[in-house]
Amino acid sequence: MSPRKSFSIQAVLPIVAILCGAPSWGQAVRPDAKSEAEKIDVTSDSLSFGDGGTQIEAKGNVQIKRQPMTLKADEVQINRETNEMEAKGRVSLDDPNWKVKSAESMQFNLETETGELQKGEMFIEQNHVSISGQKLQKFSGQTYHIDQGFFTTCVCESGPTPWRISADEVDLTLEGTGIIRHGYFYIYDVPVLYIPYGIIPLQTERQTGFLFPEVGQSNKDGFRYLQPFFWALSKSTDATFSFDAETRTRLGALAELRNKIDRDSDFQFLTSYFNELWRKNADADIVDKTIAQPNIPENRWSVVGTHRYTTATDWLTYSDFAAYGDTLFTRELVDRFDLPPQREREIQVSRFGRSRFGAFKNWEDTYVNGDWRFYQDFIQFAKTTLQRTPEVSFWGRRFLSGLPLEFRWRAEGVNYLRRQDCPGTGSTDNCGDGLRLDLRPEVVLPFKIASYLLGSVSVAPRETVYYLYSPVNSGDRSVSRELVEIRGNIGTSLSRIFSWGDSGTGAIRHVLEPELSYFFVPGVNQNSIPIMDGVDRVRHRNVLTLAVGNRFWRRSASAVASAAEDKEVESLNPFISNVQELGSLRLALGYNIAAERKGSDSLTDVDMNLRLTPLNYLSFGVDGGVNPGAWEITQARATVTLVDPRPITRRSLDPDFMRPNFLSLGFRYLLNGPNGFLASNANIDLDATENCTRNPTDPRCLGAPNPKSLVGDIVASVFYHVTDNLLLNANSVYDVVNNRFIGVHAGVKLLSSCDCWTTTLTLNHNINPAKTSFSFNFNLLGLGTQKKSSF
Repeated sequence: MSPRKSFSIQAVLPIVAILCGAPSWGQAVRPDAKSEAEKIDVTSDSLSFGDGGTQIEAKGNVQIKRQPMTLKADEVQINRETNEMEAKGRVSLDDPNWKVKSAESMQFNLETETGELQKGEMFIEQNHVSISGQKLQKFSGQTYHIDQGFFTTCVCESGPTPWRISADEVDLTLEGTGIIRHGYFYIYDVPVLYIPYGIIPLQTERQTGFLFPEVGQSNKDGFRYLQPFFWALSKSTDATFSFDAETRTRLGALAELRNKIDRDSDFQFLTSYFNELWRKNADADIVDKTIAQPNIPENRWSVVGTHRYTTATDWLTYSDFAAYGDTLFTRELVDRFDLPPQREREIQVSRFGRSRFGAFKNWEDTYVNGDWRFYQDFIQFAKTTLQRTPEVSFWGRRFLSGLPLEFRWRAEGVNYLRRQDCPGTGSTDNCGDGLRLDLRPEVVLPFKIASYLLGSVSVAPRETVYYLYSPVNSGDRSVSRELVEIRGNIGTSLSRIFSWGDSGTGAIRHVLEPELSYFFVPGVNQNSIPIMDGVDRVRHRNVLTLAVGNRFWRRSASAVASAAEDKEVESLNPFISNVQELGSLRLALGYNIAAERKGSDSLTDVDMNLRLTPLNYLSFGVDGGVNPGAWEITQARATVTLVDPRPITRRSLDPDFMRPNFLSLGFRYLLNGPNGFLASNANIDLDATENCTRNPTDPRCLGAPNPKSLVGDIVASVFYHVTDNLLLNANSVYDVVNNRFIGVHAGVKLLSSCDCWTTTLTLNHNINPAKTSFSFNFNLLGLGTQKKSSF
């Protein structure tokens, strides 16, 4: 047996250098683009040259390598003049982006990037597309023709594919469409559908066509069928239209238009219409009868949209608008829209539908913003809801030249309007609308004492002027309020490093940051001013606050060993990548001097903020307040999160299977206050005698304090890979005050062993509206798939 011949080429044989780029079929590298440092290895049993070196022929176990590509064949011939290459016998090509698994022969023109495979099989990594046929032709660009072939996105190690499309002729244009003539749709080698002529999407991003439907079952809505249609209008604009049918309640249609103007500008518009033609006894489905308009109309609609656009002069224009045909629309129908679960829940429990339109501009340290804001109240009557039409704000900060002073300013003008005055009469209503101008300049003097005490003192006079359309006191249309806010603070930072092991191979740095602050606002009479927002009531303040912050960083032994000479690492600088933050704890307590003088409780709640990350996959968080007089927890929120740190090495077309396992548990608690009863009935008539507004402590009164906490919820969420092909996702909210689940969402997703289809089953249970529903969704991955998480 003759020895195999092997050699390396570094820009010696230009045509072989071209060959190394050719297998990408559309990414051939020209000789002048080659770097002399790039290396090509050719190995074969024999190698010969003809026609003065223009013909190159390699025979017997030919292997041509150039990272990351490898071409194998029994025989390879290259014509350096015509740039024609031909490979014969057991042809294969391995490349990270695509592969020729096998072919009897391959002809390819390196100049025109066209060629042909005989009895070949190809695999394109993007979207996992497998193509095979008696003859595969490649034309200019990314256009292919297949005779007697098939394609699929299934990647099976053995056995029949779950699905494939076979046809006498197939024309494919990557990033375009595929045209099928005389084809069949197979499920496990069984033809189930004849396709005389069909068009399928092949774009990796967006392609016009029907998306897979979603079906489900609900105890309230019956059987549900949702059929979406996607329309790619242009590279920057697309739309989705959906038909919705629910056998016990409604028919509906949804439309969404999206436009990406440029990198920083976009527009999105969504509208819907539903007809409750099959709904019986709609009033019985309304859980909360205390809202202002407890009714469900037959015709229901919504208009929602947003836009951001930056002009040539750097003005940012924006809009976020939402209008609904009835006050219960968001409660019942927001889950029909393609929203992230958290955003969907926020809209369901929101009190308002919010809309705003405006423009924003900044000049380094100066800012201006103007907008109109409209609110659709879902709880109380819209005619008494305040609208901001318009609001203009101007603010900024600047250090004064030649002085150790910083000047800050904020000016805000707003026009509040409501369609009708608040109910009731008399000055106790504090209800009105009108124009308001709020001016707040501030001078700040930062200072430093020695090298370890830092602080500042600020004085901010404040003038608020009103012109009221509906005055609180008859005839008092022009009113004003004059205040001054005085603030001061001083603090320091102390740190110490605790190390252990040989030469301090492990260490923890503790930073202690005590701070003392003072805040003073004089008391003024504000009875003639209506309450339109938080600006209209500034309470008397004379408060000292002591806060202590603690922060912790850890350095691992391996990090020290790799950077023993790095002084920045030795100092445990938190900006060094191998230094991990372990946690932080901040405690704050205020002393109200004004309350002490009146004989009232002078201590504020103790505020606590705790964050712990003892491991890179485990985190804790606690925020709370404690009344130091009765040692009673007034509010608390705690969470613990565990995230699987193991990397996911398997690549899947479904984004959910690329997410790590995680578990999250949380608790929320809020103590009932004197106005807590409004949470159960925001429309209670406070002036009615039976509600005892003059004596709310009487147990017969509806306004009597509720001994229960206002909110007490346990929130749990889990996402778990049961197997490589099965996911479990669940999250729930449990009301510990009323001992009931107020929301449960659970789902399982099954991925085929060949990674080409998924099935998702979900369960949803809510109490407002009281409904339990199941849904089913099926997707052929890589073919009409919406690339988003199902959970």
